[in-house]
Amino acid sequence: MGKKKPRYCEICGAPIKGPGHRIRIEGTELLVCDRCYEKYGKKKPGTFSIMPTGREPRRIPRPSPRPKREPKPRRERPLYTEEIVEDYAERVYRAIQRSGKSYEELSHEVGLSVNDLRSISHGYREPTIKEAKKLERYFGIKLIESGGEEPLEGRKTIPRDYEPTLGEIANIRIKKRKK
Repeated sequence: MGKKKPRYCEICGAPIKGPGHRIRIEGTELLVCDRCYEKYGKKKPGTFSIMPTGREPRRIPRPSPRPKREPKPRRERPLYTEEIVEDYAERVYRAIQRSGKSYEELSHEVGLSVNDLRSISHGYREPTIKEAKKLERYFGIKLIESGGEEPLEGRKTIPRDYEPTLGEIANIRIKKRKK
C-alpha cells in the first residue's frame, strides 16, 4: 500500500492532519481542519455564513454637484438657404474637361468617388452641399448660390435647439417638388 493522498480543508485550504471534521454550513457538508472546526463548527446550524454580514458596504464619496451656470443668451441665427445652381452638371463637366485629367485621378484629388464625380457631371444626381463645396474648392467654380436672409414675415430666425416636426419636413419636401 502506498502513501495516503493528503486531504485539504475545504474552507482555508490547509492540509488536514488526522481524520478531519465534517461540519454543515449553509446546507453544505464540508471536510475541515481542526482550526476551522474550532472557528466554525460550534455555530448553530443555519445561523452561520462565510460571507460577511452585518458590515456596512464601503461608501464611495460622490463629488459634489457642480453649480449650474447661467446659460449664455442665445444669438438667433438668421434663416438662410444654400442651393445648388441649376446648371451644376454643365459647370462640373466643363471643369473636368478643362483639367485634362481622368475621373480616377480627379476622384483622389477632389475627395469624391469616381461614380459620384461621373453621376454629378452627367447630371444624374445633384451634389450635396458638402460635395459641391469640395468641387468648388478644387475647380474654382461656383456651384452654390446663397439666398442670404429671407425676409419672411419680419425677420424669422431658427433657434439652435430647433428640431422640425414630421409635418414641417413633409411640407418642405412638397414645396421642393412643386418648383
